[in-house]
Amino acid sequence: MSKFKTALKKYYWPVSAILFCPCHLPLTMAAFASLTAGTALGAWVSSYYSSIETVLAVSFSFYFVLAFMIWVVRGPQQAEGAACAINEKGEPQLNGLTTRQIITWGIIGMFSMPALIAISVFSKENFVDETLSKILTVNPDLAVNSGFIWLISLATVVMIPVMVIWLVWMWLAWVKTDPSRVDTETWQYEYE
Repeated sequence: MSKFKTALKKYYWPVSAILFCPCHLPLTMAAFASLTAGTALGAWVSSYYSSIETVLAVSFSFYFVLAFMIWVVRGPQQAEGAACAINEKGEPQLNGLTTRQIITWGIIGMFSMPALIAISVFSKENFVDETLSKILTVNPDLAVNSGFIWLISLATVVMIPVMVIWLVWMWLAWVKTDPSRVDTETWQYEYE
């Protein structure tokens, strides 16, 4: 049992990131709906299926970004009172991002896409007026493309925050790297 707890603790973030990936949500919802069919919970799920799926998609997306980034970029945690994290050989290692930094940069990533869209759209006033008038005059049933909205939502909530966190982590790792400790390799063999 202690081996299971150790393995669960060691692999908690990657396993939970895969389980709560928003890509699997339609399968998870279908399985849950079929398992609860014929019960009061199943009736409630079938009545509010789209609302539940929307709330769960957003929640799963937030958790996926957090768990995936903690798994990938958090890095080793330093011991209490140590100046830096040390590996098995006793060599100092680069620290990853803290959970707080991951959350902060993820939020910045989530707001970067809508901010860029707003800046690009509102820079030309006649374009905004024309776009709004077309949206308001078109039949709402025809104007809504749920697949496109899903892709934009997925990009805003998952992909752009992951990219921003990843870039910040790589930048900090590059800035903190000690060039004297890097194994220098000559690339002359490519030109021979």
